[in-house]
Amino acid sequence: MTTYKIPNLKKILEPLWAHNPGEAVNQTGWHKHKILMQGSRPVDSNILDKLGIKKGEKVLAIAGYYGDWAYALQKNGVKVDFSDVSKSIVNWVKKQKDRKFEKYFVSGYELLPKKEKEYDWTFTYEACGGGQGLPVAYLRSLLNNKGGILVLFFRPDKPEKMGSKLTRYPLIVNQLAKAYGGKSVVIRKSIKAHRAEMSDTFYTFIIHKIITNNKARELAKKDIEFLWKLGDKKIVSKEDKDSIKRLSLFSKALNNEFKREVEIK
Repeated sequence: MTTYKIPNLKKILEPLWAHNPGEAVNQTGWHKHKILMQGSRPVDSNILDKLGIKKGEKVLAIAGYYGDWAYALQKNGVKVDFSDVSKSIVNWVKKQKDRKFEKYFVSGYELLPKKEKEYDWTFTYEACGGGQGLPVAYLRSLLNNKGGILVLFFRPDKPEKMGSKLTRYPLIVNQLAKAYGGKSVVIRKSIKAHRAEMSDTFYTFIIHKIITNNKARELAKKDIEFLWKLGDKKIVSKEDKDSIKRLSLFSKALNNEFKREVEIK
């Protein structure tokens, strides 16, 4: 009997993080500005080239927050569907006249996308949950035509300000590549952006990518279906055992409290 640790969906999905728009403007410092925005707001006309996204491609923006990065992609020629777990945030974004997305979803990112090849890319800027649900979201990104992208603002002078994302993001894409045979890419790019109380200038961002392929897509689909149907199911088939082994390798990107043990004879 061999024991493996795989994602514990019940634990991962409970509770979903809730955020109310307006919290930002109630805090100190730049958050009191009239315009709600993320820590970095891209203003780079070459942002698509720097991220490796082509005009006309379809992108799912997860944990979209106030939509600044999603909007930057859209206004440069990308078709963007916007999502966030917070209904109030999604409703706020819907009301903004300067950013109209193709579709809006109130959803945890662990549940999107629903179908194969529905999108070219899954994208997020500094989403939380790197040891909890975010790895599952990027397992789903293998269903896309091209894969998934995670962006992180680089602070060489204060790496502690980047928190666990500095190690979590590369761990997510690297473990996905090891488990499913996709390709992981971690590179630094200079992107022109606006930051609070500073003039628009070029800052360094770390771009983390998982690039899918037909085999990775096929295996990810099998494992996602297996994971959602597992419950207390008895593991007997070779296909189920193969799914467990891949999910166990992938699960190195999760915190231990979000894993469950399963046994294979």
